[in-house]
Amino acid sequence: MLRAVLKWFGSRAEFLVFFTFFSYLITAPIGTNFVIYRTCYTVLDFNQSACAKLGTKDTDEETQAMEKTVQPYANMITMTQSALTLIVPTILCLFIGPWSDRNGRKPIMLFTILGFIIRGIVTLIVALIDNLSPWYLLIGNVPAAMFGGIAPLMMAVICFITDVTTEENRGFRMGMVDAMMALGMLLGTLCSSFVFEAGGYVLIYGLDLLINILACLYARFIIRESIPENLADEPIFTFENIKNMFRATFRRRENYGRAILLTTFCVSTISIFVLTADSSVLFLFLREKLHWDLQHYTLYSSVTSLAGIVGTFVGVGLLNKLLKIPETPLMIVGCLSYLGSSMFQGFAVQDWYIYAAAGIRSFYGIINPMGRSLISKLLSKEETGKVFAIAVTLDSVIAVIGGPIYTIVYNNTIDTNAGIFNFVSAGMCVIAIVLVIVVMVIQRRQRTAHSYTSLLVNPDEE
Repeated sequence: MLRAVLKWFGSRAEFLVFFTFFSYLITAPIGTNFVIYRTCYTVLDFNQSACAKLGTKDTDEETQAMEKTVQPYANMITMTQSALTLIVPTILCLFIGPWSDRNGRKPIMLFTILGFIIRGIVTLIVALIDNLSPWYLLIGNVPAAMFGGIAPLMMAVICFITDVTTEENRGFRMGMVDAMMALGMLLGTLCSSFVFEAGGYVLIYGLDLLINILACLYARFIIRESIPENLADEPIFTFENIKNMFRATFRRRENYGRAILLTTFCVSTISIFVLTADSSVLFLFLREKLHWDLQHYTLYSSVTSLAGIVGTFVGVGLLNKLLKIPETPLMIVGCLSYLGSSMFQGFAVQDWYIYAAAGIRSFYGIINPMGRSLISKLLSKEETGKVFAIAVTLDSVIAVIGGPIYTIVYNNTIDTNAGIFNFVSAGMCVIAIVLVIVVMVIQRRQRTAHSYTSLLVNPDEE
């Protein structure tokens, strides 16, 4: 019995995604406040008790003036942290993806989580020593970035699931990755304020460290390696890995396989772009259009996350796994879900429009799992890390550039119609739907060609 339980958990790398995003979101809302607070009195020499009022309801004109001085400097620190944690891991993906195809997925999981642990130790020390500058936080961010970060971890988990699953249940397991991510983000966000009130910054960062230690133990002792051990000492940082990665992604495949792969890539890229770009200006839009405050928006975000989790479970669990609906129709359902949501949101004049849009959008989370499942079926085991390395890298780049693009759109339309960006998103979803239809047409031609070949071969066999 125990052996069966351990075997089941040993193939569930998606739990690492839950640990990671719960840990990240429990600290993210508090982290910005911490940087502002420490910058205020350790770097800019304001009174510490006055600095403690920043970000609270206990503010006056002096506090507001102080915040205008502190925020620009604190933003430099947070931007430096973001650059380290986004740029370096994205580049690393290009090298470690091909390497993992020969040397295993577990080393990547372990090293990325070890980086999170080092960052957690440094952050906790800074929180414990009251007069340390927030610049010391970068000491922890450097190893966290150099050891991998979230992007390589996601790549390793996706490749691991591709290795250990059959084509029949792969879509469901890919969906569980996104569901675990959403669940971790939801619970982390909901818990952060309560944990902070109970024990301040020290308890928040201590819990973050504990979660990452548990994740490391899970990866080390429970997860089973999916790639046979390779005794050769192969370097990671070689241009041969880069060449192999692009060769695997763009090589010619039978039955229009390359066209399906690259078109599915485009659909996933559009879905990531729309989701991340929308989120960058949505709060500003709701403040401008419906006069929402942060508390109202936080409640809405929780409702949206919960609806997304339910929609993903229904999409990948009921529709794909039980009813055997293929990936491409479900991808169209996901795109239509976001298309309808964006249109509803763009015409919003009351709060209920926004909540209705969140409900309509609940199936959007099935696009990427179904896309990854479809791509994985075109790959050999030796290509998985190479191709998904490009996919994760592309997603990371798109997530970075989407926000600034929509910010420009929003800033230039705020005086005429602040919701124009919603219709841009709807247009992007239409493009994605057309691309999925192209994939469906190609698949239909594949089946027709296969049936025609069978008719020619069978008479001879008889």
